Amino acid sequence: MNSMRVVALGVLLSSGLAAAGSKTDYTVDLSTANRYASATMGGARNSSDSTQLLSCQIDATVSGISGTCYAVNAQGVSGECRTTNQYLLEAIKSISDSSLVAFTWNESGVCTQVIVRQGSMHGPKL
Repeated sequence: MNSMRVVALGVLLSSGLAAAGSKTDYTVDLSTANRYASATMGGARNSSDSTQLLSCQIDATVSGISGTCYAVNAQGVSGECRTTNQYLLEAIKSISDSSLVAFTWNESGVCTQVIVRQGSMHGPKL
């Protein structure tokens, strides 16, 4: 009887591991005509090619702080924006390896929006 319990417990535990949570990673989606880029950090990192990337950074000096977001899609097309806006800088600061990041820019290359979404479905990069 005890061996049946052990087998039943093993089946329950292994079935729980097999039914993992939702996973949704996105590779780089970029449009220079519409001036936007988006991807999950893990999706860009783990893409099937060695071209895609999405990167945002904060640069601070004694005279101020600025941020830049940069993306390259599978075709090698890139998009970039810069900002000194405090709200957009806060969004950039919140990015983690499990974030979905989207950004838009104007014709001068200035960021107009930075979206950062955190969620269990966006796995960390491998």
